[in-house]
Amino acid sequence: MFEATVAKAAHAGGRVVTVMGDLDLASADTLVATVRDLLSDGAAVDVTVDLSGANFLDSSGVRALLLAYQAVAEQGGSLRVSGARGIVADVLRITAIEFLGAAPSPG
Repeated sequence: MFEATVAKAAHAGGRVVTVMGDLDLASADTLVATVRDLLSDGAAVDVTVDLSGANFLDSSGVRALLLAYQAVAEQGGSLRVSGARGIVADVLRITAIEFLGAAPSPG
């Protein structure tokens, strides 16, 4: 299951998308739609995808992160991933998408 909560980040123009639960085939489209919704006004925006509440990530979730990254970059913004730990951090490391800033959280 995926829950996306969207909150303004501390800096101007920034947004945080918090993932809770599994980011997989059943939920990947929700993440992409959530990020695209943040971009709907056409302004460049910096997006952080907080994975500290994610407990599973498969290839569909990786694809969703890459699609979200592409959508944000096309509008001149940036996307980074934070809070990855355990199996989620392992998948990010194995798939070599460290360019998203996916440094694993301690623990």
